[in-house]
Formats: sequence, C-alpha cells, structure tokens
Amino acid sequence: MAPDDAHAAHRTGGGRRDASATILDVAGRAGVSAATASRVLTGSSHAVSPPTRRRVLAAARDLGYLPNMLARSLLKRETSAVGVLVPDVSNPYYAVILRGIEDAASETGRAVIVCNTDRRGDKVRSYLRALLERRVDGLIVAGGTIRREHLAAVRSAPPIVVIGRHGVPLPSVRVDNVGAAVAATRHLIELGHRRIACLAGPAESLTAADRLTGYRRALRRAGLPARADDVARGEFSLAGGRRGGERLFARDDPPTAVVACSDQMAIGLVRLLHERGLRVPDDVSVVGFDDSPLASHTVPALTSVAIPMYEIGRRAMALLRRLLEDGGAEPVVLPVELRIRETTAPPRPCCRPRDRAAGAPGGPRVPGPA
Repeated sequence: MAPDDAHAAHRTGGGRRDASATILDVAGRAGVSAATASRVLTGSSHAVSPPTRRRVLAAARDLGYLPNMLARSLLKRETSAVGVLVPDVSNPYYAVILRGIEDAASETGRAVIVCNTDRRGDKVRSYLRALLERRVDGLIVAGGTIRREHLAAVRSAPPIVVIGRHGVPLPSVRVDNVGAAVAATRHLIELGHRRIACLAGPAESLTAADRLTGYRRALRRAGLPARADDVARGEFSLAGGRRGGERLFARDDPPTAVVACSDQMAIGLVRLLHERGLRVPDDVSVVGFDDSPLASHTVPALTSVAIPMYEIGRRAMALLRRLLEDGGAEPVVLPVELRIRETTAPPRPCCRPRDRAAGAPGGPRVPGPA
C-alpha cells in the first residue's frame, strides 16, 4: 500500500472525526494488533491480507486518524524536510533557484523550509540553530556566505550543500563567475569601449568579489587601467544599481559602458540613465548578470550573462540527496552563456554621455519600479 492511501482514506471517508485518534484506536476498531495497523498505515512491505487491510483503512477513515509525523520522524531519524538559506527570496535570481530546489525536493517527498538571511551573519547563525532544532535532513545555503564560525556556533549539523563560493570546504554547485565577468567585459572591449565601469555587489559577497575580479582581469588583459573610481558597490537590487549609477555618472568623465553584477542592478541603472536623458546603448552600453526573467523584457532588452539558476537549484538538491544516501558528492560547476541583446553597442565617437544628458529627450523604457 502506498503511504498516501491512509491520507486518502481520511479525505474520502465518513464517520466520527477525532484528531486525537491513535494507532491503538484504529487497531481496536479493526480488531487487529497495533503492529498490524501500523504496517497497513505506513505502507510496510510486510504481508497483510486484503480483508485485514480493508478493515484497518475503514477504521482509520471512520476515526479520522492522522499519522503522527513527529513520532515517525523520531523513529526514522529524519523529517523529510530540508532547510534553505537565501539572502532575499524576493530577488528573482534566488526565486528561480528556490523553484529548482523545491521541484527536486518534492520528487523525493521532502518539504523545503526557506529562511531569509539578508546577508547578516547573526541571522545565518540563528537560522542554522533553528533548522537544526527542527531536525531537518539537510541544508542548502544559496548566496551570502557561510563561514567556519557559523558552523562552530552549532554542535552538530546535517549534510550541507552551498550554492556559489563560500568560506568553508563544503560540497558546492556554482558557476565560474570570474570567467563569466571576463567574457562580459571583453564583449564591451571588443565593441570599442575603453572607459568601462563596474556596478559591483556587496563587499561581503564572494560571488560579487569573483565578478569584480573578472572585470578587472579583462581590463588588464586589454591593457586598460582598472581605476578604483570606476567601481561602485551596492546591493544586488534596483536601488543598488540606481545609487551606484548616481556615483558613476556624477563625474566629469563618466563611462561609456557598465558591467553590472546583477540584472536588477543593471535595470536600476538603465532607469536612472533614462531619467537623465541618456540613451542605452547609444550613449551608454550596459551588461547585466544572471539573465533573470526580467532581462529579455526590458526595453531595450538587456544583454546579460545567463546563469542556469533553475538547474543550479535542482543540482544542489541532487547533491544533497547523494550526501544523505551515501555520504559522498563531487562539486558541480555549471556553464554560463553571454546573451547579447539590445543594451550593448559600439561607443558613439561624436559625443560623450554628459553631452547627451544635456539635450537628448529620448531614452529607453524600463518596466517596473523606479
């Protein structure tokens, strides 16, 4: 019998409903031992005759019996749940990853508990303790950073898989962010841009650090200076891109191209440029990162480094499952792709961005919040 049969019996039957009914009540009603009733209701492989099985299911239906999942978890030493730590579930990047994790987890009969850390170490430690108290089968940490001191804050931990690069040697699923940023920056260089800025992510993010490293590496390889004032840090958000753009374009010699370390930052920047009368890509070229669902819907459509977000989530759950089953798993590095769309073009030699800002009425239209 499949485990769902007992639930089906509860849903479809009639009779008395008693949320406190126990396995002993079911056994008494069916005239069998508690062990036999348990075998039927848990789908055990032990043979039970069809008439006995029908009597037990009828008793469970009549009593409205619900299995005690907590007791079952204690006996099996597992909860059929995994914990997932993310910096911000409202970020489309993490939302797609979470969907991949959840779809893969549901195929194994596991539920997902999601915790937002806001990239704060104290919240990481607090959520780790809370998830361990709930005896989750395993943990997936997506984004932010989990460090040795976070793990030291808990006495024991289930298998952990990380997404991206973190400060601890744990099984991981990631992409080559350095190489991806090199490709994004090289694309702008090959178009003819020589003053290229970077909207970098938060300083505590190792993913942001890798993307900044790739940007600088591409400049050095092309013999271009990697100037400190060409880098503006901010959160991976629309507001972070806007604030970074304000700093970059407040100068007398603003860049002609920008590598943004997330699509949300890129979209926030493009909106700012539009408000200032600058056209993308005529005056400023912009490359995003992640190829989130919004990237192809901006006007103009955003050139972006495509990260296989959904596949990252699925592979992270698969990696965790292997750890749970046999204790061994190799790290996974997934490929990326630069998707060239409409926000990048060769620089216009006739005028600089500041000149265009003084008189051009037109600009790109970007859906979404300012």
